[in-house]
Amino acid sequence: MYKREDIPTPPYWLALTPIIITGIALGFSVFVFEAEPHFSLLLGAAAAGLCAYFYGYTWDTIKKGFKDAISRTIPSLIILLIIGMLMAVWIASGIVPALMYFGFDFFVARWFLPLILLFSAFMALITGSSWSTIGTIGVAAMGVSEGLGIPLAMSAGAVVSGSFFGDKLSPMSDSTNLTPSVLGVNLYDHIRHMLYTTLPALGLSALVFTIMGFMAAGNGNQGDVSMYTDGITQHFNLSLWLFLPPAIVVFLIVKKVPAIPSLLTGVVLGGIAYLIVQGGNFSTLLDSIHSGYVLDSGNKELNELFSRGGMESMYNVIALALVSLAFGGIMDRTGMLHSIVLLLSRFVNTIGNLTLTVLGTSVFVNIFGANQYLAVILPGQMFEECYRDKSLKLKNLTRTLEAGGTLTAPLIPWNSSAVFIYSALGVSATAYAPYAVLCWITPIVAGIFGYAGITMHKLGAEEEKEKEDQQ
Repeated sequence: MYKREDIPTPPYWLALTPIIITGIALGFSVFVFEAEPHFSLLLGAAAAGLCAYFYGYTWDTIKKGFKDAISRTIPSLIILLIIGMLMAVWIASGIVPALMYFGFDFFVARWFLPLILLFSAFMALITGSSWSTIGTIGVAAMGVSEGLGIPLAMSAGAVVSGSFFGDKLSPMSDSTNLTPSVLGVNLYDHIRHMLYTTLPALGLSALVFTIMGFMAAGNGNQGDVSMYTDGITQHFNLSLWLFLPPAIVVFLIVKKVPAIPSLLTGVVLGGIAYLIVQGGNFSTLLDSIHSGYVLDSGNKELNELFSRGGMESMYNVIALALVSLAFGGIMDRTGMLHSIVLLLSRFVNTIGNLTLTVLGTSVFVNIFGANQYLAVILPGQMFEECYRDKSLKLKNLTRTLEAGGTLTAPLIPWNSSAVFIYSALGVSATAYAPYAVLCWITPIVAGIFGYAGITMHKLGAEEEKEKEDQQ
């Protein structure tokens, strides 16, 4: 590991140049041309490399910057591919449809909002995907909500809140794996540390949705979910055995089995369930694992509901992670991030101010970067040094990044998460954002914890010594 004092610190204007170029490029590509942000970030990485070369860094140093940043996240990128496989297999095998089918029995009018909040949280925790949960449970919930006379914006807020809560606490989540891997934090330490802020936020959210549910419930008639239940029974064989694969995966997670073998176990068990319970063939299974499961039911809504997943579905996210890490790695290795941190140092003199600055920076990147992965990668690399200087464990930083970066992503209308939610649920971010209680209350809780010093864990004696050895 390189020593910080061995790296010359570029002037502020030079360090900010790649950020400005990237911001302008993102503004045009995302907001004007409605394009993906990949090229803009690659342009930013190139600008960072040129600025560093101009300042006197060699190509080998610049190359080492993005290579080291990417190498730290290779296990997480592999997990992303496995998650894509798992989504497809668990739909094809009938696991996700079975969970939806039996879950409908719990939905009643007055308790619909808190129930859909908790059910979405459970599904996202099991699948590790907020998008998958929104695209399955969420789509179905919109139909139920309409039948119950509950405003769609409220229901969308409950689905989004629950989905992102479960996503954040699931070892199978792509972003939950990516965030700690960027900073070398143990996955389970990261998840356990998030419980301190997300559980109170979930409790407050459940209370708010219960009150809203009693106020907004219509005449109390049960919504018509027959289109979904009939479609599931027509195209999938339902069996209690389908609950065994997710139960086993949860058991492995509780036993702290590493994420990759736990997920692969879920893929294998899901594949066996597809072959035995659904009577599928091995060729279709392999095709689904790679390209995603495709349902051909003759019903457009059902096809969209259950046609997803596969390794290919993760290629776009992986490409974005690679270019984002390359940009951040170059900025970090050549001292430009350090220069920006020094510029912000006047605001991070206390732990509370540091927490608030990280939250604000993550939201800022979410707004201008339009992607939740970038909103945790860049601020994480920027403020890692500040947390080390204050002898704080980096799990404090990863928790704050999730609160400010990941959970606020669906609240920003042009963010990729919000765009997906609108396409899936038909409700805009401006409509559901006020009701996505957990997404905006968690950053508030994290900020309060920072200022109050609650669960802001410090480095131990051995960790302090290791930090000194690395400096």
